[in-house]
Amino acid sequence: MKVWSVSMVRNEADIVEPWVRHNLAVLDGMAIIDHGSIDRTLDILRRLAGERLPLVLIDGKAPGYLQEQMTTALARQVFAQTGADFVLPLDADEFLKTPSRDAMRRALAAIPSGMHGLLHWLTYVPDFASPASDILALLRGARRPAAERQVFYKAVVTRHLLDTPAAALGHGNHCVAASLHGRLEDAPPHARVRAGHAAIAHVPIRSGAQLVAKVAIKKLARLAASTDWQPDAASQAAYASIVAGGELDAAMLTEHAVNWSIPRPWWARPADVPMVDDPFLAPIELKYTPRAAAAPVPLAASAIERMVRRLLAARGRS
Repeated sequence: MKVWSVSMVRNEADIVEPWVRHNLAVLDGMAIIDHGSIDRTLDILRRLAGERLPLVLIDGKAPGYLQEQMTTALARQVFAQTGADFVLPLDADEFLKTPSRDAMRRALAAIPSGMHGLLHWLTYVPDFASPASDILALLRGARRPAAERQVFYKAVVTRHLLDTPAAALGHGNHCVAASLHGRLEDAPPHARVRAGHAAIAHVPIRSGAQLVAKVAIKKLARLAASTDWQPDAASQAAYASIVAGGELDAAMLTEHAVNWSIPRPWWARPADVPMVDDPFLAPIELKYTPRAAAAPVPLAASAIERMVRRLLAARGRS
């Protein structure tokens, strides 16, 4: 059995190396689109590929955030060119959580023929009040809510995708929809994989700088693609807080991380959400990772410049 992942990443230098090394402990390969990073992300990925790790790197130039279209096309390409049996769409803050490589493969093998699967999406919250010394310490010290207050899943794509030309990954890669921009509610049935066999550990917030870059640049890219967030989306809530001048202190980061997948009216105080230790990170070591995320202002300014230049070019102006 071959299991690959497909991803679209941008300005993830602080986490991309542990993300690759951890996930390749259980995957056969990773196909990654770099969506215009200006930090060290692409350099780190090239260095990892230079170690002969099974990485396929693609330089993505489109200014808009077209995740569903791009990852679906890449998944079809991976199936066709690698003979993969399963493709897992992973963001750069998502880590496969499984007792072992074999356990995950047994769980995926149980997905019925002609169906796609779903992995539980478990949110992890670092200890922002006591900052970790490096990214590995931050990831190893992250905890998750004892019970998910709103259950979310991420798609497991099977070769059935090749038999359904109109099918596409849904918004956020949470399902395989019958058509592009399809909703989970309208998607064909998916088989749920037991969380104890395989799941996804999601670490949406790592620092204030990373959060600002994440939501500001992705907001611009979504506007460019006419796919803005819904008002109660987690990233939109973070963006609104930042634009309003909210202080990026430990309390703010913890509140947003604990409530990341929860609609704003149902947010809870972090003190009211019981947390548990449930480690997920493989025993890895790093070679290329900087000590901190890049400053967000240069990243956002670069994204704005690219979009303006594209707009001027479309209008025939220099």
